[in-house]
Formats: sequence, C-alpha cells, structure tokens
Amino acid sequence: MPVTVDPPGVEGRPGTEARRVVHEVAHSTVRVEDLRALRTDLVAWVRATAGLPDDEALADRLEDVATAFYEALANVVDHAYPEGAGPVDVSARLATAGGPEQPWLEIVVADHGGWRPAPPDPGHRGRGLLLVSRLTDGHELSRVDDGTRLRLWWHRPPSADYRRGA
Repeated sequence: MPVTVDPPGVEGRPGTEARRVVHEVAHSTVRVEDLRALRTDLVAWVRATAGLPDDEALADRLEDVATAFYEALANVVDHAYPEGAGPVDVSARLATAGGPEQPWLEIVVADHGGWRPAPPDPGHRGRGLLLVSRLTDGHELSRVDDGTRLRLWWHRPPSADYRRGA
C-alpha cells in the first residue's frame, strides 16, 4: 500500500502549514467478499497514522469511518458493476497538522462502472447515502467521465484535543 507525504502547505489554506499523509490503493477487481478486508486495512492505517491515544471517542469515530467506507464500497459492487465485480480506486488523506477547519480524514472511492437507475420500489434498500450522511461530517457524490466518485470527510477527531494541548 503506497504511502506518500505532501510537503507542508501543499494542501489547505495558505499559511496553515497543512500536512497530510496519503494512502492510495487501486484494485483491479473488487468483489463483495473483498469488502471486509479493505475496510479493516483502511481503519488500521488510520489508527496507525493518526498517532492518537486509544479511547472510546476515537473508537466511536473509527467505527463511523469503517461503516461509511464499507457502505461506499458496497455501493460500488452493487450499483456500478451489476455483474458483481469491477475496479475501484481508494484514496485516503489524513491530516497530521493543520487547522480544525480542514478535514482530518478524507476518503475518496471511485469506480469505473455504469450507474443503474433506482428501482421504483427499493424495498428495504436505497438508504446507503442517508447512512453515509449520518456517519460523516460531509460527503459528495459525483458522476465522472468513467464512473462515479464518492468523497467522504470527517473533521477533527474527538481525541485530537490530546495532541493540541486543549
């Protein structure tokens, strides 16, 4: 899993000296049976990279991250690839410094598939983006030339007060 570090000031507002660690993974084929491992890997990366003490607030935030990320991946498999598998690109950026107005964590999940129209009666389905909206501080869904892109973000984690001396 490639990890790179942007130099200070590359991201964010001028003068904030934002520093982000980037985690990018491209999968040529993702299937339903791959989703749990992808979720586990990403959450482990966030936990290891964040450098924050383990506490209940951080555990709750990471559970939100894990669930929203899993839902984004499940939507790729379910909606973008009716045959049940296809390529997905994941990019995660974790702020290691910068102001509270900047996202602490940003995840982008992009597919290269089509989009199925919603069925007239979705039954018990069709609540994925509602779930994502409640688990994140924000999200943005966009159709791009070769698929769909879902950007999720969370602002300062609950345990950030430990690092900032607040």
